[in-house]
Amino acid sequence: MKDNSKTELNWTLKSSFTLKNNISLTAHIVILFISLFINNLNARAQAKTSSNKISGSISDDFNKPLAHATINVLRMKDSTLVKTSLTDVAGNFIFENIPTGNYQIVATMVGYKKAYSKLFTVSETIALLKLAPMQLFMETKTLKEIVVIAQNPFIERKMDKLVINVAGSSVSAGSTAMEVLEKAPGVTIDKDDNITMKGKQGVLIMLDGKLTYMSNADVSNMLRSMPSNQIESIELITSPSARYDASGTSGIINIKSKKNRSMGLNVTLTAGAGYGQTSKYNGGTNLNYRKNNINLFGNYNYADNGGLTNMILNRRVDYLDTITNFDQLNNGNNRRISNSFKGGLDYSINKNHTIGVLINGYDNINNQQTNNNTFRKNNFDQSEAIDVLGNKKDTYRNIAYNLNYIGILDTSGKDLSVDLDYSNYHGKQDELRDNYYTLSDASPKKPLFIKNYAPSQIDVKSIKIDYIHPLNETTKLEVGIKSSLVKTDNDLLLAKREGAIWVADSEYTNRFVYKEDIFAGYLNFSKEFTQTEVQVGFRTEHTHSKGNSITKNAVVDRKYLKLFPSISLSHKINKDHQLGLSFSRRVDRPSYSNLNPFLNFLDEYTFQQGNPDLKPQFSNSFDLSHTYRGSFTTSISYNRTKDARIFVTEQNDITKKTYAIDRNIDKQEVFALNIFAPVPVKHWWKINNNLQIFYMGFKGTLNGKVLKSGQTALNYNMDHSITIHKTLSAETSLQYQSPLQNGIFKVESQSVVNAGFRKTFLNNKANLKFSINDILNTRKNRISTTFQNMNLNFTEKSETQVGRI
Repeated sequence: MKDNSKTELNWTLKSSFTLKNNISLTAHIVILFISLFINNLNARAQAKTSSNKISGSISDDFNKPLAHATINVLRMKDSTLVKTSLTDVAGNFIFENIPTGNYQIVATMVGYKKAYSKLFTVSETIALLKLAPMQLFMETKTLKEIVVIAQNPFIERKMDKLVINVAGSSVSAGSTAMEVLEKAPGVTIDKDDNITMKGKQGVLIMLDGKLTYMSNADVSNMLRSMPSNQIESIELITSPSARYDASGTSGIINIKSKKNRSMGLNVTLTAGAGYGQTSKYNGGTNLNYRKNNINLFGNYNYADNGGLTNMILNRRVDYLDTITNFDQLNNGNNRRISNSFKGGLDYSINKNHTIGVLINGYDNINNQQTNNNTFRKNNFDQSEAIDVLGNKKDTYRNIAYNLNYIGILDTSGKDLSVDLDYSNYHGKQDELRDNYYTLSDASPKKPLFIKNYAPSQIDVKSIKIDYIHPLNETTKLEVGIKSSLVKTDNDLLLAKREGAIWVADSEYTNRFVYKEDIFAGYLNFSKEFTQTEVQVGFRTEHTHSKGNSITKNAVVDRKYLKLFPSISLSHKINKDHQLGLSFSRRVDRPSYSNLNPFLNFLDEYTFQQGNPDLKPQFSNSFDLSHTYRGSFTTSISYNRTKDARIFVTEQNDITKKTYAIDRNIDKQEVFALNIFAPVPVKHWWKINNNLQIFYMGFKGTLNGKVLKSGQTALNYNMDHSITIHKTLSAETSLQYQSPLQNGIFKVESQSVVNAGFRKTFLNNKANLKFSINDILNTRKNRISTTFQNMNLNFTEKSETQVGRI
């Protein structure tokens, strides 16, 4: 396969904006507009503040300068924070353009006691105010006993998102990112690794705030190779602001990795093992070196995880006077070997400007052996048994590069950040499927030997510029632009063996090339009043996508420009009650795997197919919330999606073949009530409850028949955090999902119980975690449909009851 992407590697900031003349002109106009707008704001801001400077210095108890200490300026009238900064390598700090009034400086640093300056006054007559040198003294108090005052719960509700605190959790010990995600409230993952929130597809997966640009299957491969010890937290964001990409109609899942901010050299070693029905091993190391203006970091993780899957599928085909029943049993045995790594360097040019480079990636191998037994029998006692033995080897390799800059332009809080990203993904599937037949009349039928070979490649280039401009102490403006260029090349070859020769089958062989260019700009305005906060944003995205089925000589070319507004209001009624209101419009574009029209051959009667005619789906979401005492939260939400994309199966009665495919329907609506109730039973025992009650409805036309379905469902999650001893803690979690309707499918209820313990040693320098997931072995997917001429149901059970240490 010819690789044209090498010529695209040598790209620069200039070339990313000059790929196409019309886009280049638009981008330059946007940049010019932003520059003029910011200069005008600077002029206005300078006219309203006094031109002054406040300087000082910080040293330790040995009179040595303290670099990177946090300096806060507090207004004495109400003790509110006016500005903040860090000391430079010489321990000095300086603030400019502080409004007139009375203030105090508070200096802090990890491992030191707070220090307070004397009260001082800023007036228009003083151009430079030098404060007396300040000292931070180290904490020298020895504690006889360590008492845990507060600990982040496994699940934490915040105003605009739900946070799963993975770091420190024993329930997540030894797991992968995918397994942790499966425990999140309202998140489900089906047998094809499609991720949904509140039963709704269209989830955008981000890593540390960055897009992955991968298909569902590729994202799943990445998450299954990412150990949980790399993760700090997982954020479930249902109403993102305009600063985020508009993708993801049901919201964003942002996975935040751990960051070590300690000084000097720090090394962490991890090792784990688990067993359910197969063995699982993992290990890794994390290194961090931070000194003065350099931060060097890196990690490597290895995992060797086995897994078993079992699926039972039954379907009935009625055609004329013939009734045919299919009973299928599929057993899979997987062994996934993962190697993941990350390395980077942050260099602080001075206290306000930092540049960084980052490289991360993974190299994975998945070996899978399957045994698929299909028994077909009709009402005339004609039967056929098909035994399919499969042996598949998948290899996935990804490497991503990032160059970034963060600058604090002045003491008023002007902030500029730039990210340049390039990533390259290679995947390869190599599979053999041997089909053997037994007929009821004992007549011979030749075995069918099939070979699948499917290499794929993804290249992603993107640039993002974000600027934050405080207009005054309570008003802030954010503007930014982004360009992302994605190209995927997928080549499927299916061959059948005839004698000793493999012959390509043109019906199942196809090369598909997909390109997607997105150019975006946004403006976000926020204002703080006495009791109210308001944020209004507008994001516009121009999309040009082109799917080219080279083998079939079919091209689908789309261009569209869309506006995505968002608004968020928060009002504090009193110290106990707070109201929130949000609205956002979002889009979910079909990925290359959804659009690729080739047929994926599972057996002679079961196929999976892409749909090149899929349209993007657009959604409008509203959310009204109430928070009591900063923790007990109730929210009511409504989401309406136009051209909603749903997964369906379609049946050919004559050939008795079933095809799995994505289709667009007119709309999907979701009404939801969410209650988050933390209950502190004792100071050592806390319970978090999260209840979601929602109605999900679908309306549209599929193959000439009207689809109108919907059902009220609930999702309940409860987790307990128990401090048994100052060095020993325990966690348990319970999840329940009621039956629900998802498009044409009815999904049965599901419940899961997990538990874990965590023990610390050596003054918290080492810890041991033990967990058991799915203690009762109840996690399984049970799905059925009787839509149109179909009558099928299947049950899928994976290896979920696993103990880990």
